[in-house]
Amino acid sequence: MPVLDSGLLFNRKARRTAKLSVSVMNMGWQQAKAGIEIYTLKRKTAESDDEYGSLVTKAFKVVQLQRVGWEQSVFVYEVDAKELDRFGVRVVTNGLGSGDVVATVTEYDDTDDPADQHVLRMMPVRHDELQLAYVANHTQHTVTVIQTSTHSRLTTVKLPSGSRPRVLAVSPDGSSIYVTCQGDKSLKVISAVSHRVTADIRFPPSCVPFALALSSNGKKVYVTTLLDDSIHVIDTGTNAIIQAIPLPVSSDPSAVALSPDGHDLYICMTNTGKIAVMDTTTDMITSMIGLPSGSQPSSLAFSPDGDDVYITDLHYNRILVVSASEHTVRSIISLEYGSKPQGIAVSPDGALAYIVNRDSNAIGVINTAKNEVLTTIDLPEGSMASSLAFTTDGMKLYVSMLAVGYVAVIDVQSQQPIAILPVGSFPSSVVISPLLLLSTGVEA
Repeated sequence: MPVLDSGLLFNRKARRTAKLSVSVMNMGWQQAKAGIEIYTLKRKTAESDDEYGSLVTKAFKVVQLQRVGWEQSVFVYEVDAKELDRFGVRVVTNGLGSGDVVATVTEYDDTDDPADQHVLRMMPVRHDELQLAYVANHTQHTVTVIQTSTHSRLTTVKLPSGSRPRVLAVSPDGSSIYVTCQGDKSLKVISAVSHRVTADIRFPPSCVPFALALSSNGKKVYVTTLLDDSIHVIDTGTNAIIQAIPLPVSSDPSAVALSPDGHDLYICMTNTGKIAVMDTTTDMITSMIGLPSGSQPSSLAFSPDGDDVYITDLHYNRILVVSASEHTVRSIISLEYGSKPQGIAVSPDGALAYIVNRDSNAIGVINTAKNEVLTTIDLPEGSMASSLAFTTDGMKLYVSMLAVGYVAVIDVQSQQPIAILPVGSFPSSVVISPLLLLSTGVEA
């Protein structure tokens, strides 16, 4: 992920900078996400210029940039800077078009006239050095953190004994990791900077939290709960449950996926053979997508353009390709008998879909242009793969293997495992976090 940075700048006493205007532009053919950060220096003693200090965030914004020439390929972010004696601007980008983003910052004085302008320089950071893989170890009550550039363990986040972490999700800015814990019926929030638990949100005793997804602006997190068959809406600002929306009785809401435009949340209801569609603006269920009789949807993923939804069918060992606009099945992809497809992920460019098959010790690879099986990737015997996640450049795929306590790293170009990494007992979920916010925290 390229990092563009102005470095730490000093505000002038004469013609003081009152406002910063940051322009980010996508000059390439692929979409990119950009985290725009205004930071300042915080020192232990304000009177000394020689002591150590830390960078803290004054303002932060995550934006999606479309390809060059399209609407929303340029974004301008303006921030008040008159109270800052020192400031800097950093833009961290990820996605297939991340290398094509350029950024400038213009300083305006208190008469709103331009006082200075800077082109942000690209810092010498490798693409995957700022990406971390998080693995939930269900029976060890920990979350393992792996640096994707070196395949090395960075740290282990210890959770309370008996918490039983199950499913992970990442905030849009990469600053927080959310994990559902079935043992103590909670949702825990982990800082991606300090790797400490910063919030512990408890559910009612009748609820077992399971699948989750964050809204596109990161202000809400949606969590399905078993036993009571509902979906809870949580305000990430207050870390409080603000709504519980009932789903059909005994529906077993086992997976969720947010549409690329952030408007709809799709909910797999395994026992009813249906997909519930929720409008994230109103937080209301707007429709139910009926699947072929006997289907047991276990996971789902959108194509990057949002046109299609790929749904794994646990019962018939197949993939159902559903039109997101028409809510109809337009293609069925058969898998090996008895494979039990458990999870699915679509590559960032949309060309391939990967399926973890719980009982076949293999990953299925789907050619999405033809909607047919391209190949399979063998995993260790008895591995029982449970979840999978791509790095943001789409070059590597991380696969958690439930039964053996390892994570496999797949090279997408060769379709071969390139690393087998020990994590913890019963790794049930893996996510990749693009760390867009690099300072130590947000200063009030």
